[in-house]
Amino acid sequence: MLAYCIAEQQKQIEIPHAGVEGAPIRWIDVGGLRCFVSDRGAQMPRERVPEMVKAFNEVLQRIFAQTTIIPFRFPTIVESEADLKEFVNSRSGEYRSALQRLRDKVQMDVRITAKPERAESSTQSGKAYLKHRSALHRQAQSILEEFRRVSHSVAEEWGEGESAGGIRAFALIGRASLPMFLKEIAKVPVPAGISARVTGPWPPSEFIELFTKEPHE
Repeated sequence: MLAYCIAEQQKQIEIPHAGVEGAPIRWIDVGGLRCFVSDRGAQMPRERVPEMVKAFNEVLQRIFAQTTIIPFRFPTIVESEADLKEFVNSRSGEYRSALQRLRDKVQMDVRITAKPERAESSTQSGKAYLKHRSALHRQAQSILEEFRRVSHSVAEEWGEGESAGGIRAFALIGRASLPMFLKEIAKVPVPAGISARVTGPWPPSEFIELFTKEPHE
């Protein structure tokens, strides 16, 4: 079976009728947790198929719109229901703690990058070009700091991750505070040469600290 995500048990959750390759979605309850899966009659392709990834993410978003979830990476395959129950039971304390801490919270992603300037870079010396890029990076960092400042009353946590050619950050926001967060950061001016893209809401995956391995992927 293909594992999608884990949530707290809530009888009112409405699940999509079908997921990856049209397979019906069902849930398995394990000690106060609810695991969403679909059964598979064939092996998962070795390479990520865009249509499968899209269907997988659509299932996650439908469930996440109703409750906090801990997503599995795609594709996470388990051999049987018994194997899934054994795995979830072995980490049930961690899962329950994370879901309680992140209840009614969402993650917003912020990517700040320097826009490419091909004509300018081709005429500059290597030293001048690197100096220019360094200045843009400092500008990007200052924009992120301003995002943090103006949203301090609604963003509960901020974190940063790796991003090629720029800065990637993520904010933990209460669902009810999301409109205020977007309103505040929209006030921050972004200079020419810098792109600041805000996406979400997403499941708060970057704020989940679970260190043991997932089942076979």
